[in-house]
Amino acid sequence: MLAGSLAFMVLFPLYFAWMPLADEGLVSGGAGPQGNWEVSFIESETIFQESAVLEDGDTHITEFIVGLDDIGEMEIGSVELIVQCNDNDDPGPGFTDSVDGISDLMDVEGHSSGDIEDQSADGTCAGGNGGFTIRWDVTTNYTGESFTITSSQKTISETWNDGGFGIGTWSATLTAEVNSAPVVGQIVDSDEEFDITWRMVTYEVVIVESSA
Repeated sequence: MLAGSLAFMVLFPLYFAWMPLADEGLVSGGAGPQGNWEVSFIESETIFQESAVLEDGDTHITEFIVGLDDIGEMEIGSVELIVQCNDNDDPGPGFTDSVDGISDLMDVEGHSSGDIEDQSADGTCAGGNGGFTIRWDVTTNYTGESFTITSSQKTISETWNDGGFGIGTWSATLTAEVNSAPVVGQIVDSDEEFDITWRMVTYEVVIVESSA
């Protein structure tokens, strides 16, 4: 009886210490109870726009500042830099304007660790839809598309978050190449207008039990 009582006194508190760990799946190394879940995203977007008129060789620094107050409790899915231009006043091929862009994300959380990398792009201003777009997935592989998965809610939440990245000043330098064609009495197209858009998509994760 004494041995049984001593064993009970030891095992009883251990049982209650073990139960929360079992519920979280930590005893077996898991991440909570498995289940079939439908995962979707409630999105919001923040837009910053500006324009710049540049002559050949001119540069323009554009900045988009993201603070904690700007995202609240949401996660950052992606950030895009969209530069548009339309060279419609040149006489023909060989005189089309273009633009180069290179980012400087030194002041953005996640840059120093290599999770968010600088990018560069270029594009011509021909065809009425010229320019370029650069996109950063702050949350890895974020698309905003819903899906069904067999997993734990804890694993899903740990997967779909921005890791604290994306806060800071997103900056890029644009450089214009303006190809002017000399015409008698005037110079056509001595500059070009560039429309600049920063677009940030933030989201909340919605996890509901799948009926499938």
